[in-house]
Amino acid sequence: METPHVLWYDVVLAMADDAWIIGHRGSEWLALAPDLEEDLALSSISQDEMGHAQRLYALLEEFGAPSPESQVYERPAEDWRHARLVARPLGDWADWVVRRYLFETFDAVRRNQLRHIPWPALQEALNTIEREERFHRRHFETWMDLLAHGGPESRQRLGAAVASYWPELPDLLSWGVETGPLGLEPNAVQESWTATVKAQWLAWDIPWPGDPVPVPGRRNGLDPEFKALLEEMRSVRQIAPLSSW
Repeated sequence: METPHVLWYDVVLAMADDAWIIGHRGSEWLALAPDLEEDLALSSISQDEMGHAQRLYALLEEFGAPSPESQVYERPAEDWRHARLVARPLGDWADWVVRRYLFETFDAVRRNQLRHIPWPALQEALNTIEREERFHRRHFETWMDLLAHGGPESRQRLGAAVASYWPELPDLLSWGVETGPLGLEPNAVQESWTATVKAQWLAWDIPWPGDPVPVPGRRNGLDPEFKALLEEMRSVRQIAPLSSW
């Protein structure tokens, strides 16, 4: 791999894996969302995420990666690079809103950090993705505001979700690769993310649990919960291996 932007292979793979897994988890809310309007909205958002993942996986074919379909249905579990946060099993609605909000704010900062890469195909994909993700962010920001001002029970549930996810933020906010060759400040994403979220939480009167502590290392969301998710996700493929998405 000799071209400069191939150094970003693992970064793009992590983006695609995040999008696919969060989209799949979102699809599990079908018919379970708080109301019909939200059910339809979440179905659309989940489809968007999986479409974004497919487009990002396709970019990696330029460097010998398998097809998007193979990436999803044939790749070993230990080769996935998503954040653990996106793969956790569903909890209550507040848990899901907090998960999506934390992920959406991070993903927006991450995409912004990639704007200087001289890879036209990636920049074209990011432009398309951003047009849809802008609405995703607003959607879950609205829900965070509603939960923060919905009364004692909604605030309690929101607080419980924040406490549950906070220890996993260093993994979410990590690039997952050595940042030196990429010309990235190791903590650039986290600093931008923290500033954005702190400002919004101040406006919503949500207590700040403290800045996440950065940790180096490669992302790998491998755990028993993810293995179970992969088995479920691939069940139809295993029954009908010649089918296509």
